Amino acid sequence: MTRRRRDVPTRAGRRAVLARAAGLAAAGLAIDPAGTGRLLAAVQRAAPAVDWMWSGAITSGSARIRARVTIEGPVRLIVTRADGRDAASPRRIAPTGPPSTDSVHTFDADGLQPDTAYRYAVETAVGRDERTGHFRTFADGPFSFGFAFGSCATTGSNNAIFDVIRGRKPHFLLHLGDFHYANIPVDEPWRFRDASNRVLRSPRQSALYREAPIVYVYDDHDFGPDDADGMSVTKGAAQRVYRERVPHYPTPLSAVPAGVPGAGPHGPIAQAFTVGRARFIVTDTRSERTPPRSADAASRTMLGHPQRQWFVDELTRAADEKAPVVFWGNSVPWITKEDAGSGQGWEPYARERAEIAGTISKLGLTSRLIMLSGDAHMAAIDDGTNSNYVEGTAPSTRGFVVIQAAPFSRFTRAKGGPYSHGRSIRNHQFGWVEVKDTGSAITVELTARNQAGLMIPGLHLTVKPT
Repeated sequence: MTRRRRDVPTRAGRRAVLARAAGLAAAGLAIDPAGTGRLLAAVQRAAPAVDWMWSGAITSGSARIRARVTIEGPVRLIVTRADGRDAASPRRIAPTGPPSTDSVHTFDADGLQPDTAYRYAVETAVGRDERTGHFRTFADGPFSFGFAFGSCATTGSNNAIFDVIRGRKPHFLLHLGDFHYANIPVDEPWRFRDASNRVLRSPRQSALYREAPIVYVYDDHDFGPDDADGMSVTKGAAQRVYRERVPHYPTPLSAVPAGVPGAGPHGPIAQAFTVGRARFIVTDTRSERTPPRSADAASRTMLGHPQRQWFVDELTRAADEKAPVVFWGNSVPWITKEDAGSGQGWEPYARERAEIAGTISKLGLTSRLIMLSGDAHMAAIDDGTNSNYVEGTAPSTRGFVVIQAAPFSRFTRAKGGPYSHGRSIRNHQFGWVEVKDTGSAITVELTARNQAGLMIPGLHLTVKPT
C-alpha cells in the first residue's frame, strides 16, 4: 500500500469547521457582533486556526516570530509590551512574504525597545488566537541574563521537564539537536514537517517555545538517520524545512544554487549573535561532515571548509572586538580521551579538532570560551583539565571549559570524557547558564539540572573569563 503524500498535514476536519465559522462570522458580524465573537471564540477553542507559534532571532531591537496557520485568509501578528503600556495601540505586523508550503507565516517585529518584555498573538480570519507568546529583547551593552540549553527528546515528548525549564523564565533556549527522533531516511520534506509539527503540538513543549525564544541547530536524528553526515540524502529536505519554520538568526553560509530553477537556499545553518557583551557562535556539525571512517583521516572534516573558515573568522572577530566571553554551541562531544577509537563526537576528526584548538589558543580565547554541547545523553562539566587538544603542548595544559547537557527526555548514555567535575547519566536533564555583567567584569555560572530544576550535585562551575 502506498502511503499518501502529506505536503500540508492538518488535523481532521479543522479546515471545514473553520471555513464554515468564518462564513458565519462574515454573515453575522453586522447583525450580532457580540454573538459572532462568542461563536468565533468557541470555534477557536475547539479547532484553533493557529497550530503553533514560536519566536527567535532576538536582538536589542527586533524579533522574528513564525506561526503555522491552518486556514486561508488574512493573518497578522499583534505585539504589545508585557507591561500593558501600549495595549490600546498594539503593533499590527503583516507577514514577511507568502507562507511556506506548510502554511507557516513569518513575522518580523522591528523597532522594538532594548531590554523590554513583549507579548505577541496571531490573528486570523476567525479571530485572535487565545494563546500568547513572550520574548524579551536584549540590552545594548552590559546585560545580565540566563538561558537554558540541552538536546535529545523523543518525538513529541510531553515530559514535565519542559514546564520546569519554562518556569525558570530563560531569556532563550539553546536547543542543540535531536529535536525529534524521526530518523528520516528519504529526501521528503513533508516527513520533516510532520515530525516538527508533532513536537510543536506537544502541550508542554509548545508552551515552552511560546515563552522562551528558540536558538536551534539540528543533530543527526532530526537531520536524517542515526549518525547522519553530509552525505545523507536527507540533507536538502532537512535544510529546507529548517529554513521554512525555525525563527533563526541569519545563516551566512546559505546560498541559492546556480542553474536550478525554483531552488531555495542551501548550506550549513551555522549562525552567530550577540547578547549584551557575550558572543555566541553556533556551528552545524551535520551538513558538511565527511564520513567518520573514511580512509584518509587527514582529510576528514566535521565542519567543511567554508564553515570552518567562517568559524575562524567569527573567532577572530570576537578576539579583535575583545568579547569578554564567547559561547560555542557545538552539538557533539569534544572531549574523547576516555574512549578514543569509539568514533564518537570529534574523535574521528582529530586533525581538525587540533587545528581549531590551536586557533582558539593563538587568538587568546581559551580562558574566555565556553563550549555548550548536547548529544551525549548525559550531563557533565570539564573546567579545562581534559579539553586541551593543542598540538605540542604539555599534557597538563588547560583547555577551555566544556559543559554537556542531555537528554531532555530520552534514554541515557555516556559519551566522551573524562570530565573534571564528573557526569550524571540520568534522564530529564538540562543545562542552565547565568551571565552576570557588571559592566567591568563578567561572571558565568554553569549548572546541570534535573527534572525538578535542582542542581545536580557536583555539576556546578563558576567561570570568570579573563
